[in-house]
Amino acid sequence: AWLEKFNAAIPDMPEVIEAYRMSGDVDYLLRVAATDATDYERIHRSRISRLPGVQRIQSSLALRTVKRTTALPV
Repeated sequence: AWLEKFNAAIPDMPEVIEAYRMSGDVDYLLRVAATDATDYERIHRSRISRLPGVQRIQSSLALRTVKRTTALPV
């Protein structure tokens, strides 16, 4: 039941710009847009940690963009 509630809550979060259901050790991967670490902490505390079924969060912050593209090599 928490999966349906979690999935239903994600579209209402403008900070979440991508969300993936994963296999392996984690259930979901969220890509979140934040202006800085303080803004991310706010989003983490007030939004992500309160999502249905969330028991643990592992966060990583990008320090620098090395390459970004949407082009596919086909």
